[in-house]
This record gives sequence, structure tokens and C-alpha cells, in this order.
Amino acid sequence: MRLRPAVVLIEKNKIMLLRYSYSGKDVYQFPGGNVEHLETLEETLVRELEEELNLPIEVKRLILSAQVVDLSKVRSTMHCLFEGSILSEAKPIINNEHTSAQEVVWIDIERLDQLNLYPSVGEKLKSILSASSSSETHYLGLINQPWF
Repeated sequence: MRLRPAVVLIEKNKIMLLRYSYSGKDVYQFPGGNVEHLETLEETLVRELEEELNLPIEVKRLILSAQVVDLSKVRSTMHCLFEGSILSEAKPIINNEHTSAQEVVWIDIERLDQLNLYPSVGEKLKSILSASSSSETHYLGLINQPWF
């Protein structure tokens, strides 16, 4: 099983996502990446966002985790979404050497469940974020992931 941490960055009720184009369809993903040897999930996120977006971040609590199975590749991925914040006044700048993302987009949280999102956790994340006082971590188990 692969492990992929990602970070949820919110500013002014908008969430930062990366837009990819797969087979002519827009697919949105939370910024993050793959864990390197002996790296913590938090260290992975700090490194990946610095490499891919030239963006210094602070990683906070784990919000949710969910497992996706890709039968075409015979593998599964455990996605771990952390709350985070951008340090300083830095703006994300895509580094094409480290990501195939087309652009950084800021999407209204209310639209999360309307996007082609990977992993497909938009509806649940929207619900978790609307209950802002909750510090609970949510394990969604195996989720139904539409493939694009």
C-alpha cells in the first residue's frame, strides 16, 4: 500500500487545489506527495510543497484518512489529509520539474463535492470543515473513487 499525505490549505473560505488534466478532463487534487525513506508525513508535506509550489507551510492536525484501490494498477493508496497553513506572504508557484499540475486554483469550500476530486472526499471534507469546532480525526475506510 502506498501512503500519500496531502494538506488542506484554506484562505477566505477557499481551499487550495492543484488542477491536472487527464484524458481531457480536469481533475483536482490536494497538494502533497509521496513519502521518502525515513521521512515523517509532516516532513513529506513540507518538502513536497516547497519543491512543487515554492510554498513554505506549517502542518497541523490530521483531518481525515481514506483508502483508494486502483484495480487497474493492482495497488491501493492511503490518503492522509492534514490541516495546514501557509507561512509568510508566499504565493504558490508551480515548479514543472516536480509536478504535472496545470495550475493552482482556489475553490469555494461549498463546491468541493462538485469537482472531479482525487481522492473523492469532497462531500465528507466539506461536512468536517463546516463543523469547525471539531478536532476529531475521521477515518473513511475504503472509498468509492471514480476514475477519470
